[in-house]
Order: sequence, then structure tokens, then C-alpha cells
Amino acid sequence: MASTLIVNPGSTSRKYALYTDGVCVVVLFCEATGAGFCANVIRNGVKISEEKMTANEFAHSVKYAVTYLTDHTEAPSNGIDRVGVRVVAPGTHFMAHRTIDSEYIQKLKEIEDVAPLHIPGLIQEIKSIEKVLPGTAIYGISDSAFHETVPAYISTVSIPKEDALKYDIRRFGYHGISIASIARRLAEKLGEVPARTIVCHVGGGVSVAALKDGKSISTSMGYSPVSGTIMGSRGGDLTAGVVAALTVFKRLHGKKLYDYLYKESGFKGVAGVSDLRLVLERRASGDPDAVLAIDMFVHEVHSWIGAHATLLGGVDAIVLTATAAERNPAVRSLLLSGLELFGVEIDAERNDSLVGAEGFIHTEGSKVKVLVLKTDEMGEMEREVQDLATK
Repeated sequence: MASTLIVNPGSTSRKYALYTDGVCVVVLFCEATGAGFCANVIRNGVKISEEKMTANEFAHSVKYAVTYLTDHTEAPSNGIDRVGVRVVAPGTHFMAHRTIDSEYIQKLKEIEDVAPLHIPGLIQEIKSIEKVLPGTAIYGISDSAFHETVPAYISTVSIPKEDALKYDIRRFGYHGISIASIARRLAEKLGEVPARTIVCHVGGGVSVAALKDGKSISTSMGYSPVSGTIMGSRGGDLTAGVVAALTVFKRLHGKKLYDYLYKESGFKGVAGVSDLRLVLERRASGDPDAVLAIDMFVHEVHSWIGAHATLLGGVDAIVLTATAAERNPAVRSLLLSGLELFGVEIDAERNDSLVGAEGFIHTEGSKVKVLVLKTDEMGEMEREVQDLATK
């Protein structure tokens, strides 16, 4: 009986799932709520309990998760055969699913300063796994691999070719595990993946991807996860002129510049708070900065949907996924408003009825199918781990 621990360290949450012979036994979802930290225990897709976590427990959530599994006799720590970890990292090396070894960790350290929101935490998560589960095989599951099919004219950036090659700079794209899961789930739900599909992943991170016949041909995130739309504390696609100006006016260089773009910008920079839920609350109370931040967010998502619709030659389906899109009808309504020119018509009653649930939210007369689907990143990762482990 083979047991696999799947680890998904996100920017605002951490998920742990135990699989036995390919079947999910239990999920622990640890998240920052804006008012503290909590751990949700989920079985068969249903939350059965919620416990408060301390900041220290959240910081060492691998230990917390394995202790929970051991204490509840889900699997003794020495019974976990392998671990799969979601890897969000720029670089050609990280566009493939691989075994994590000393070389892998060294390559992560080499790019630590260009992805400060993800890499330091990822390295710490790997070290924690090695400490808690010594000797257990660990596999890095790439969050970019699904975007390997993006054509060169989209993935290439317009800097001197020798610099792009030397520093390994291109548009890598992220949320690939989530979007691969959505493509799989669409095929199961509809019998096929609609030929022209746009997937909006709206959680702590945000991206908009275009799928042609089930394969990625473009995505809003580029070289690193700071790019694309405005997000919690990430500025998104700031123009080169803005970045250049910051290096002059604020003397921001190296890690200080990256920290500014990753940790001080986005919703936090515009509205003063990074949590989308809090921004929406302030918007509802009339806070002008929150109103501005949400208007910016909606505009940027619409811009990517429009660009991708043009690239695809039209739209057959739009899918909204990840925590904010799954849980919040108001967010979906904002993001889908004004898309009538593409044939999108939303049924407000259907949309409002879906809170943490799945379903279609378009009208009978809509030319575009609009679905709310839960991403299954953990299941997608488990399948990739099994493929790697059996090679």
C-alpha cells in the first residue's frame, strides 16, 4: 500500500494531502485568513473541522501536517513513501517535473532573489520535509510545465538574445498544475475540452490562460509570478519605465527592488491591504482606494480575456477557478461583466447560488459556456508523482 504526501505551498496558503494507492485520504488546508491562521481538515471534499494555528505552527506547517496524520493514525510518518511538492520557480530547469536532489536545491538558491515570494518559502518547505521525513523521495512538480506548449513568439521577451540565453529569461507562466487539472476536469465534465477556452485562476495569485484544444498557448504570468495582473502584494505587469524610475528615485536595486514589487505593491500598494476579501469589504464601504484597486483588477483581467479571445479567434468556454473565484459570486460578477461582446451572458441567480460549489453560470442563450470549477492541483500533482516514481 503506497502512500504519497502532496505539498502545495502557495503564496497565502499551504495544502497537504495524503494519498494511498492514488486515493485521497485527507487534506489539510492551512491558510492566512487576514485575522490569523487556521487549519481546515477535509475528507471527501467536505470540511470536517477547523482549528486555529499559531504563526509558528503555520511557519512549520509540514511538521504540523505530518503530526496530524500520525496522531490520527492516517499514516505513520515512516509509512509515507514519497512526497510531491509544487514548484513555482523561473527557469528552464523548473519547466519539467523532477526528483529534488542537492543539484535541484542549489539551482533554486541561485534564483532565490528573483522570486522572493515563493523560492525562500519553497526551500524552507523542502528542508522541513527532509527533516520530518528523512530519506523519503521528494519530487518537484513544476507549476510551469503545462505552459511548455506556448509558442516562441509569445514566450520570447524582447531583450538581446544573448542575455535571454545567458540568464535564462523568457515567459515561463505559472498556475500550470491548476490549469492542467481544469483541462482534465473539463474533459470529464463536458466530454471534451472546448477548442477555445479561457481559464481565470483567481486566488492569492491570479492568472488568465488561453487553451487551444486543451493545450496552453498563452498565459498572463510571464518570467516570474510577480507578472500579469495586479494581485495581493504583487504589482503585475508594471511597465519597464516604472521599474527603471524606481531604481533611480528610490534607489531600489536587487533584492530590495524585488521585495518592493512582490511584497509592497498590488492591492497592498494601492489600497493598503493585500487580502482581496478585505479590499472588497473596504470597497463596499466606499473606500476610494479600494474602489480604485478593484477597478484596476477588473480592467486588467478583462484586458487579458480580450487578448486571449483575439488569439483564440473567439471563445467557447470561460472557467473560473481557485479560492476567490470559487467562493465569491461578487468577484465572478465583476470579472464577467462587460463581456457580452464575446457572447457571454451570465445568469445572476445561478451565479449567486454558487458559493464554494461548482456549476454553469451562463444563461440558456449565452454563446459561451461559463463554468465555476474547483481546481484539483493536489490530484494532478499526485498523478505526476506516480509517473515519476515508476519511471
